[in-house]
Amino acid sequence: MVLGAGGVLGGAWMAGALHALAERTRWYPRHAEYIVGTSAGSVLAAFGAAGVPPWLLIPEASTNVYHGLIDAGGNLQVHGDLWERIVRRRPLGLPRFLPGSLSLFLAGMRQGNTTLLKMLCGLAPVGVFSTDPIKDTVRWVANDGGWVQHPNTWIVACDYQTGDRVVFGKEGAPEVDVAQAVAASCAIPGYYRPEEIDGRLYVDGALHSMSNLDLLLGLKLDLVVVVSPHSTRQKFRGWDPLNRFTDVTRQVAARQVDAEVEALRAEGTEVLLLEPVAEDLAAIGGNVMDDRRRTQVMRTATRTTLEQLKRADRKAPLALLERPLQVRPPKPAPEPAEPHGTPQLRPAV
Repeated sequence: MVLGAGGVLGGAWMAGALHALAERTRWYPRHAEYIVGTSAGSVLAAFGAAGVPPWLLIPEASTNVYHGLIDAGGNLQVHGDLWERIVRRRPLGLPRFLPGSLSLFLAGMRQGNTTLLKMLCGLAPVGVFSTDPIKDTVRWVANDGGWVQHPNTWIVACDYQTGDRVVFGKEGAPEVDVAQAVAASCAIPGYYRPEEIDGRLYVDGALHSMSNLDLLLGLKLDLVVVVSPHSTRQKFRGWDPLNRFTDVTRQVAARQVDAEVEALRAEGTEVLLLEPVAEDLAAIGGNVMDDRRRTQVMRTATRTTLEQLKRADRKAPLALLERPLQVRPPKPAPEPAEPHGTPQLRPAV
């Protein structure tokens, strides 16, 4: 399962799409052998890895009551709008207008024109909003001070100085709790403050790729489900400058995702790619951080994704999702490792 970047409303769209996928197949993110999350997708990746069902993010779904949810402190939580908790704005002071990271800008220049986003983000001032609401919400549903139970949950961020990709949760990455990793992955330059981990600053993983789908190359998986809110084949109507700029970034993201998908398919891996359609774009609008539209976006995404799943070209990947789940035998290890059970929320007592 690969969950891409897309801002607040991209996250809302993914919540609706995942809800539709679960309704159609009874397959949930926690069933995936690997979960990769970038930016807004990292929030949904952490929730899915912790066993949170997609419908819990939909405001009208059972009034968000889930009696199986116990927080890390052992307290029973029976209600609450998770998405509302995530998007709370907590300013940290007045904006500054100096470039946030000239070294990131220079790194983007050295790496060529394909890293224009890194150059722009290096020139953007340091963000004024705190990532604490994101961390608090992730810790509310995931292990406090640790990682989620799912053994292959990868959260993607970028070093704020070098622009290098860092995959938290993957072997060789810095040790960090899952809430910090998600906050780093969501730290949009110019909007959120960078996340400091072991003396280094990290920002949004979308600076490297909107999906980071290429992380799964070489794993020889049967199927990869990609939920990509920012790579779309549609365009906004009209001549609004913000919409025109968004169209350009979406086209760049689409080309990048296409290249990553083709590389996986060349290895023999089936790919189910879910993206917004024209009706979704109309619901999202040009400002992906406008939380007032999230309920409409979620409702629309659920409906349009169910329609996408009826297409003839989706039958083969859906057949793989609907077959009985099979657990692969563990790889031999030189030393005994701690066993990992099926990731799920602790039952209420």
